[in-house]
Amino acid sequence: MRRAALSALHGWCAYCEADRDDTVQVAVIERGSGPPHGLRMCLFHASQYANTRHAPPELAAEVTRLWNEPKEHTP
Repeated sequence: MRRAALSALHGWCAYCEADRDDTVQVAVIERGSGPPHGLRMCLFHASQYANTRHAPPELAAEVTRLWNEPKEHTP
């Protein structure tokens, strides 16, 4: 099964504990008998997390793609 492409969304960065406009889901945390929980980080911290052994192999490429995408400017 292949994951869908990541997209940067407004959300809470688990690392810097701040409300950010550029968060991506970096992992899914299983929580025992409860539902799984998505772990989100801003692009800066996601790029650091992508270099750890805990990150999925394709995360680094996806974060790099998002980092290099031109930002949309709204008037």
